[in-house]
Amino acid sequence: MDHEIKKLSKILEEMNPYEEIFPDTKLIEEGILDSLTMVLLIGCIEKEFGIKVPEDELKISNFETMGSIMKMIRILK
Repeated sequence: MDHEIKKLSKILEEMNPYEEIFPDTKLIEEGILDSLTMVLLIGCIEKEFGIKVPEDELKISNFETMGSIMKMIRILK
């Protein structure tokens, strides 16, 4: 697991300490991310990765799994 994925994994684990989250976990489908936690996650991502997530990137498809979130982060860097 690369350094960036570890940072994202740590953020998700801190937000959901009682959930076991894997790279392919369906975050929205399994109820790990909802509208409130997604707002919190975006704030953490912006701070941790030094990026700004523009409104047009706030698509469900960008937050389905850790992989889809990392893809978005890498595009925005």
